Amino acid sequence: MKQLLILIFSIYLISCKSDSSALLNAKKYDGPLIQATNVHTLFSDSALVKVELKAPLQYEYENGDRVFPRGVIMYFLNPDGSVNNSLKANHGKFYKATGIYTGTGDVIIRDSVANKKMNTEKLHWNPATKKVYTDKFVRIETATEVLTGNGLDASQDFKYYKIKNPTGVFSINQ
Repeated sequence: MKQLLILIFSIYLISCKSDSSALLNAKKYDGPLIQATNVHTLFSDSALVKVELKAPLQYEYENGDRVFPRGVIMYFLNPDGSVNNSLKANHGKFYKATGIYTGTGDVIIRDSVANKKMNTEKLHWNPATKKVYTDKFVRIETATEVLTGNGLDASQDFKYYKIKNPTGVFSINQ
């Protein structure tokens, strides 16, 4: 009887050991923890809505990062709530550690008030500094000219912008 108990106990220990090693070797899940559809987020300052973000799909990960795999559109608003300009991207990501949003793919900023349009393949928006920037090729169309270059620093309302390394033909008033 004693030998039977030792045998059963040994089998039990062996089975526990194999189960625990399977748990130790299990791959950690690194996919999204939250999935949201038809996302509509408002950013406000001093009780005024300043930015409106819309996306058809959002994933949120354990580290707080958010991904917008089906694109994102942001509206930058005037104090009266009207749209000053918009930013649209094929894909978007929010990096929780830095607080920076990044749009990739066909990124377009449209300023319908000043009749300006900017295209690039990658653009960052920092809500803390209220700036947009990139080191990629940019093309800006205004009512009177087309500007191109590599790199851009701009205010989020797109009233002020600077192309870091302009390229192309420029007209100069003398």
